Amino acid sequence: MIFVFLGVLAATATSFSVLNDDEIDYSGYKILRVNLKEDADTEMVREWAESESVNVLGEGIGGTVDILVSPGFYQPVLSSIEQAEMNYEVLDEDVGREIEEEKKELLRAIPGVFDFTNYYAVRYQHLHLDALARAHSDKAETFSIGTSYEGRDLKAIRISNNLVNSDSKPMIWVDGGIHAREWVSHTVVMYFANALLGEVEQQKQATFNSLLDKYQFVLLPMSNPDGYEYSRSSNRFWRKTRRPSGCKYNNCNYGRCYGIDPNRNFDADFGNKGVSRNPCSDVYPGKQAFSENNTKAMRDYILKNLSQIKLYLSFHSYSQLFLKPIGYTTRKPKDYATHDAAGSAAVSAIRNTYGKVYKNIRSVELYPTSGSSQDWAYLKGIVHSYTIELRDTGRYGFRLPAREIVPTGKENLNAFIALLNQL
Repeated sequence: MIFVFLGVLAATATSFSVLNDDEIDYSGYKILRVNLKEDADTEMVREWAESESVNVLGEGIGGTVDILVSPGFYQPVLSSIEQAEMNYEVLDEDVGREIEEEKKELLRAIPGVFDFTNYYAVRYQHLHLDALARAHSDKAETFSIGTSYEGRDLKAIRISNNLVNSDSKPMIWVDGGIHAREWVSHTVVMYFANALLGEVEQQKQATFNSLLDKYQFVLLPMSNPDGYEYSRSSNRFWRKTRRPSGCKYNNCNYGRCYGIDPNRNFDADFGNKGVSRNPCSDVYPGKQAFSENNTKAMRDYILKNLSQIKLYLSFHSYSQLFLKPIGYTTRKPKDYATHDAAGSAAVSAIRNTYGKVYKNIRSVELYPTSGSSQDWAYLKGIVHSYTIELRDTGRYGFRLPAREIVPTGKENLNAFIALLNQL
């Protein structure tokens, strides 16, 4: 009876589907971590998400899930949790208050300056990449692999020693920002670009020079620029792209839905696991694989260079995980031992930096998903295809404070070096 009440309430209380460009006020929203004891509990949370009663922020190993709950749904959701005898804790009593604090931090950014003390708009990220290429013209160049739905460049940087003669070198691909709200993911890729060019991590330059002699690195820090800009201006928890995706409840009188989950939009068991048919859902995969400008552009560039790519690495947040193929089946891939060794090396390097523990697991052990970029890259023959979920484990979640950028970058740079040594 309680869930029926939630379904009725969904028509009137604040839901998570954004049908226009109005900014969402998260005042009074709470984040709960719920321990799911059995399949019925998991199904109940899934139905809440489908009806937009809650927003699932993260799912953890061992049957936990973090959910964002509006004031209008909080008491009914809490009653359902208690009736099902599920344990829970409140991670954030007032999400809106913390978002306001984050906005104050963003306002402290100096226009035209890019550093690792803040999170910056796409424009400033791209300007910084261009500045790096100008300052290191013998080692770096920027280029666009395509444009987003709203017309923003999908700007990448290629880095190698003796760049003009590097076309035949093995290639290393790194991307971030595929999910809009995961701000630290693209910032870490920006940190990598700066490190490879000696702007930070100068003590590692001998190591990087050796790697730059051997490889060409292609980094796409911001793979979902439209979604990211929307998460800055209107909805801090926006996850998807911004292309119109359909009608709410299949009836446009209720409003239109926007966005496709780009990490469900790749052609790897497309549309089967960990997705929703609701076009307003955070995990809506689209009507077909590669329907989005950004996923098509990534596909085309990777396929063009497929024979040279030795590592595909995608950064996400949060949960502190090293995720290995494959995400849609429990059957171990033939390269399982290779993946496990690579993951062990990466998480050990992270732990040896600041003591942070990242778990080395297969993606399916977190939750089954179809359509991920990692799995698609692996199925195309890139044996070393991985995803890293960055800091933290839930205290801040997607709103990782800017003071955590540099340590997150440092520990994952060490993991990156450890991965390259596994190739």
